Amino acid sequence: MEYQRMDYVTGDKRIFDFVFMKTPNDDWRIYIINFSRLKYGFRNSSSHAAHWLQAPGETYKYICWQGRITTLEQAKAVASLWADATALYIKTGEKFDNIVARLI
Repeated sequence: MEYQRMDYVTGDKRIFDFVFMKTPNDDWRIYIINFSRLKYGFRNSSSHAAHWLQAPGETYKYICWQGRITTLEQAKAVASLWADATALYIKTGEKFDNIVARLI
């Protein structure tokens, strides 16, 4: 399976560690390797509120994204956007979808 690993640092110096894995249908899935080290504090860290999923039997959570991610470049852009939105969500508590809409 094709994959690539990348660290991303947000403006407030949070470090996110991602692995991009090509799926059997040629899409890309973005695994959040350091999810357990994210400090959500009193913010809701549920999959719905924080936009992550975890497949049965898999160790790592991955980014919940509507639509197909068909290129590695697109996957990297989605990962960066998710990381920035997550950092702002943790900091402000603003709804994740509103943050993403503003950042796009």
